[in-house]
Amino acid sequence: MLQRNVLAVRRNFVASQMNSVRRNLMLTSSQRRVFGSKLPEGYQPPTLGQMGDVFKVNYTEEFDQGLTEEQKKKMKRFDIYRANPSDPTDRPKYVSYYIDLKKCGPMFLDALIKIKDEIDPTLSFRRSCREGICGSCAMNIDGRHHLACLCGIPKDNLERSTVSPLMMMFVLKDLVVDMSHFYAQYKSIEPFLKRKTPKEDPN
Repeated sequence: MLQRNVLAVRRNFVASQMNSVRRNLMLTSSQRRVFGSKLPEGYQPPTLGQMGDVFKVNYTEEFDQGLTEEQKKKMKRFDIYRANPSDPTDRPKYVSYYIDLKKCGPMFLDALIKIKDEIDPTLSFRRSCREGICGSCAMNIDGRHHLACLCGIPKDNLERSTVSPLMMMFVLKDLVVDMSHFYAQYKSIEPFLKRKTPKEDPN
């Protein structure tokens, strides 16, 4: 009973914190989200304490793969952040998966693809070039930001690895974050070459 009350209080606290962050990120005049190249006057980014989902989740559950304890001891454990903000009944959590590294590629992206293809098809993440160029698979791996396609799984290390979304960004689903603000900032710096003199013939 006490544990249920503690969980309920924690859930209400996280929900109130996230509602506060969402209110702070809305323009009161036009009710548009603040994802543009110009931020409203007096806008303050959310603080670490206001970011409820990723930083305050301490709830972990294990995905049922039908493995015995002996089998798990020979496999690598991956704790992956799972959340679906569009579903109010979904509770943000970490889900544990076990992978035999002898049957998996060397990079964290290989492990994620194996989990999605063979274990849990509901897992969501971004990927594209697999060559460290596009940046689609950027995520937080064991406390540091990495490209999953370039971040190698530690060899001969079966300790738990934690994979979560990029910090200080809003989660759309699981490891997929909202990149609107990033692209607005990227556009505002005009990252392209410019001529010093206009063309003689603009056509």
